[in-house]
Amino acid sequence: MRLHQALRCGVLLLGAAAPLVSFGQFQAPSNEELNMTSDPKAPGAAAVYLYREETEDDPHSFCTVYARIKVLTEKGKDAATVHIRLPRVMAFVAAGNNSSRSSSGTENHFDAPDMNHVGEDQPYDADSYAANIEVKALDARVIRPDGTVVPLAGSLADLVKINKDTKEATFTLPGVEVGSIIEYRYQVRYDRFQSAPQWQIQQPYFVHKAHYLYTPTSQFLPNDVSGTGISTSLLKDRHYEILNDIRTANILPPEKAVGRDALGRYFLDLTDIPAIPQEPFAPPVGERIYQMNFYYTYTVVEKEYWQKEMQFWIKDLNRYTAPSGAVQSAATEAVSATDTPLIKARKLYALVQKIENTDLSRNESLAVANDSVPLGNVQTVLENKRGNGVQIAFLYLALARAAGLEVRPERIASRNHHIFSPGLLSTDQLDAVLIALTIDGKEVLLDPGTKLAPFQTLHWSHTGAGGIAMGSGGKVENILTPLQLSTENTVVRVGTLALTPEGTVSGTLKVGFTGQEALELRQLALRSDANAVKQLLEKRIVSEVPDGIVAHVDRIAGLDDPTRQLVAVVPVSGSLAAHDGNRLTLPRLFFDTHETVPFPEDNARTLPVDVHYPSQEQEQITYQFPAGFRLETAPQDTTFKWEENAVYQVKSKADAGSITSARVLGRGFTMLDAKDYEALRGFYKKVAAADQQKLVLSAAK
Repeated sequence: MRLHQALRCGVLLLGAAAPLVSFGQFQAPSNEELNMTSDPKAPGAAAVYLYREETEDDPHSFCTVYARIKVLTEKGKDAATVHIRLPRVMAFVAAGNNSSRSSSGTENHFDAPDMNHVGEDQPYDADSYAANIEVKALDARVIRPDGTVVPLAGSLADLVKINKDTKEATFTLPGVEVGSIIEYRYQVRYDRFQSAPQWQIQQPYFVHKAHYLYTPTSQFLPNDVSGTGISTSLLKDRHYEILNDIRTANILPPEKAVGRDALGRYFLDLTDIPAIPQEPFAPPVGERIYQMNFYYTYTVVEKEYWQKEMQFWIKDLNRYTAPSGAVQSAATEAVSATDTPLIKARKLYALVQKIENTDLSRNESLAVANDSVPLGNVQTVLENKRGNGVQIAFLYLALARAAGLEVRPERIASRNHHIFSPGLLSTDQLDAVLIALTIDGKEVLLDPGTKLAPFQTLHWSHTGAGGIAMGSGGKVENILTPLQLSTENTVVRVGTLALTPEGTVSGTLKVGFTGQEALELRQLALRSDANAVKQLLEKRIVSEVPDGIVAHVDRIAGLDDPTRQLVAVVPVSGSLAAHDGNRLTLPRLFFDTHETVPFPEDNARTLPVDVHYPSQEQEQITYQFPAGFRLETAPQDTTFKWEENAVYQVKSKADAGSITSARVLGRGFTMLDAKDYEALRGFYKKVAAADQQKLVLSAAK
């Protein structure tokens, strides 16, 4: 659920006392359902939903989900583990408090008030919040193909596992086998809060029939039919803005629309809903699948919403990054008065990169990412030398301002999680902060919250990402971060290998990484250790070199220094060439013998192709011939390209005792339309064929 909820004194007093929804009897399965072995409406499906229902009762603060799933294959047994999305409730205040300041005169920076002090300003307590989001009822069973019923037994505490960080709960039904029907009903209560639902219409499996029902909070119901006895209290958000409207953002099947009945409830009935597409190299599908999102709002005007939300956020941010002696001293010590603005920016960037980034900390669970402003002051991050990515970005902002640099924060939706939509009036989309530095009228974009990202290098998920920022004159503006170039993300393989008359080879090669792959490897070392990086690289290199070759990573240089190229030193040896009398036949390209098309065949591609970032592979390997051997025929050079999207080139240079082959494969795109998928496959088919060329050496007679 999205963070569009609010708290009302009357609702939480009466709603908390409302009875749980009555859990009815389960439906008896038909013989047709028990005997199903496949589904003509979903060919090859691992499982299908026979029915799914979601009911949201906001006046009484609970949501009920009911489902019946038919398991058709071994893979479909994964449906035995049920994932429950918990309400991700934001901070909201009691409706009766119209002040924006506390009795002490300090500004409010809180989420959920303490129920013992309704209407008073209380700091947000994450544990208190989590305690009020509960899976309150659960009934589930497995019906085996022979009709035998196996009920889910045990206490809620033992059955349901709740992850407070990811706002998800799970439970698993035992004894599920192919042909079983899984049936369950659960209820989630969110007492003390109000919550507008987010209906995810498409599911991992095909849905035969679905029903959705939403009763909004009582102020949006005619004649207070909710039964709470309150129809005049107004919801307010944590900024004390009156939430006087319900807005929807939806993607629905053609000719389908949500309805509203005489009681003021929203409903939606659907049949034959396709499963969420499972296509490789696809962007996040969350914003592309069928869905219906409701949220309470103080305005339906897009420009007004983002202007106000940005003003609120900037106000909180300015408080959090307010100048302090510790921050000013740190900035003064880090830079020199004679430094240029760019040098100052680099020095401060190096300073905050030394801070422990808890986003990558070992054995630390990852919470749902957001760009919210914490309580306190950013100097705490400086003093503790520890913070998450957003907090470290805020620290860089404070230090840069203290050093006199012209900077502004930019709020973005990370492309690996969301695709930013200004029309969806929800700040939930925004989960990362970049810092825009202006030097001589030009903007330099920095990503200090990404650990080990080189200066002026963004994590790939922060490139081509949409978001908002405060522009000149205090006007909010939509932004789109730049994409990268292929030359910024390279893998380079170089070295010399000596051949023997028997076709064996030995030598030492170097494999270097810059850009995103280097960043991923360095972050892996932080999450695990250097040995994990070594093992990963060895596994990758072994998969790339010819059969019969032994390769191991001897050492890795530059693993902890993002200003340098990361280089793996790789001794190799083994049998390379086929030996036939006085002739040796060997692969022209050492690392690409096993090259295949990475994009599987898919004639019905529906999603865009997302390769995360453009890149370039370079290879230059020299073979030294055995004494008395020569190259029979010089290989032909090959060059071809696919419009402006990709290019391939291989060239060789031979002399009396050696041959050096150089290969370049450049991929200049980040995303492609689904219609371009076959052309993409066609290009890589040509690459795979070109990489299979052979060299033939013969002994002098």
